[in-house]
Amino acid sequence: MRQRRPRQLAATAACATLLAVAITGCSAAEKLTTGLKVKHAFEKLGDQPSASVMLSVDGTPQDADAFLRAAGAAKGPKTRDTAELLSRGELTFAVGSDREETPLKELDRSERLRFATAVNFGGKDVVAAKSVEEKLYVRLNLRSLVAQLDGSHRDRQRARKIVGLADDLPHTLGSAKDALKGKWVETDPESFDDFARAAQEITESEKKGEFGKHGAAVSEESDKASERVGRATAAGQALNGESERAFLEGLEKTLGAHASFKKAGEYGGADHFTVTVPARDAAPDLSRALEALGARLDPAQVPDRKVRADLEVRRGQLTGLTLNLEQFLSDEARAKGVHLPLRMVFGSGDAVSVEAPDGVRELKPQDLLAAVMYGALGTGGI
Repeated sequence: MRQRRPRQLAATAACATLLAVAITGCSAAEKLTTGLKVKHAFEKLGDQPSASVMLSVDGTPQDADAFLRAAGAAKGPKTRDTAELLSRGELTFAVGSDREETPLKELDRSERLRFATAVNFGGKDVVAAKSVEEKLYVRLNLRSLVAQLDGSHRDRQRARKIVGLADDLPHTLGSAKDALKGKWVETDPESFDDFARAAQEITESEKKGEFGKHGAAVSEESDKASERVGRATAAGQALNGESERAFLEGLEKTLGAHASFKKAGEYGGADHFTVTVPARDAAPDLSRALEALGARLDPAQVPDRKVRADLEVRRGQLTGLTLNLEQFLSDEARAKGVHLPLRMVFGSGDAVSVEAPDGVRELKPQDLLAAVMYGALGTGGI
């Protein structure tokens, strides 16, 4: 197996960047004052052993629907369903010190950090993952995920059957049983390609009718599922820590080369600062940074205009960032008056725990495949 480098994330990297980028755009005295305040606000995030950021859009389903249609989505039920999810969804990230109770800012750049993330739509998390001491843990609530994604009656029925299969699995498939019940399981990031191949193998078996009478009917859905697993490979491998390091370094370079800060007053009990970035100029650097996480950005599609975001600082600590997504639409689309802010809330790592879960079993691709085959053969198809 390829040896993984330890994660080398450090909160101090952002601080150095922001001190440099704050020295642009206003008088010398204001530059220094603004730069020091923003630098200190980021440093305060490192006073705790963990820190988190929650991302969500600040708008109604109608706002999200209008934005998606302005961005080119077709009017109809599918877009409305997506808008509903977008308006309710919340994505949370957290990083934490691998040394108990050690503040993030006291860690050396060579030291490893813990990482956790979770997705929910207003209720319990439907997907969650943690990377702790080079081990990856994942948890999936399949029935809740299908319900939140407005799956068809057939999708929901199939999800119930799959989850219900857990009680009938033999002890030797304990890890698959845990995964189906929505419990934490340990996986190897290096095996994500194998999980994708397992999904493809299940698909091929369904096409041949080996999984019961429903094989032909579900083959198209399985193809799509397999493709989604395949696309998730890069994202899963990013959790091994190497990619986060490359992404943060790329983001640091992007901000250092292109961003400027300016004080925007006090309101709502917080100090506010405006960060400005020329989007087209910054796009190539940002694109290279995103590639480390398996994401793609076409610089040619980025608008040739300055993009602004609002930074919120309370009691000297960065607590929020708001970016209006309409800035990334074409001039024609912006004329429609859509408004959909992306909101980021920063705080301690309490939002998502970075502690390793207890009593976790390792899930291997062959265990998942064996569980599905066991259920199919035992029940006449799933």
